[in-house]
Amino acid sequence: MADFSICLTNHNSIFPPQKVAAEAEERNFEGFFLPENSHVPLDRSRTRRKFDGFEKLAKFYDPFITLASCAAVTKKIKLGTSVCLLTQRDPEITAKAIASLERISNHRCIIGVAGGFVAEAMENHGSEFQRRWDIVRERTRLMREHWAAINTAQKFGEDKVQIFNTPVWIGSNSKYVPDRVAAYADGWLNRRELFKGDPVKALKIACQKIGRPVSEITLVMMGAPLDLEEVRSAILQGYQHFVYFISNADKDDLLAELDSIASLRERLLLES
Repeated sequence: MADFSICLTNHNSIFPPQKVAAEAEERNFEGFFLPENSHVPLDRSRTRRKFDGFEKLAKFYDPFITLASCAAVTKKIKLGTSVCLLTQRDPEITAKAIASLERISNHRCIIGVAGGFVAEAMENHGSEFQRRWDIVRERTRLMREHWAAINTAQKFGEDKVQIFNTPVWIGSNSKYVPDRVAAYADGWLNRRELFKGDPVKALKIACQKIGRPVSEITLVMMGAPLDLEEVRSAILQGYQHFVYFISNADKDDLLAELDSIASLRERLLLES
């Protein structure tokens, strides 16, 4: 059976993220994800992607502080980023934040990563736009080294300490992404409508090229549909996890959205 999660893209104090996470857990969702963006530069003349409401990106809460508050009011739901922009972050500090969240949440983290698309924003953090994916790969490596060192120290320093191995999922949709996922990730946060081609086939080919079993990788559909037939078809194709964007600021409307998604999942469960 596939997993179902939500990604909250409207962060506010009216119905804050930690309360949404608690409601999602009550409805037995697998995961609760948050996006990230440090700031929105006023000059974005070199950023290709244009859309209304661009300034909304600047209003996202810090994901790790917010997920820590979610961990305090939940017990089992997975807590993740979709996505953490590694071009805007120091890898050691980020690795420590994730390791702290792992301990606080009793090891429930999934970290989606990407480089971002706002060229001016990442360059304000010292990351060259043309090198963004090299930076993501290198910082992912450094974070894993940091976690491995923590795990080694825990083995010898404390009794009965749970060792963690945080999954890293890549969130992007260019033709180069399947090769990146196969090379160093545990999952792919894919938006089917943005990827030119068949994501399932492309990922299988990428894994075959390096001799990696595709079964090691979680294929995730971002912006998943509410149509039952579409979800059934996607599961048959090879998608294992469906993430729904939730952006409603009104509490009642937001809860109704969660109920609709939960109802879809229950209908699929009854068929299995």
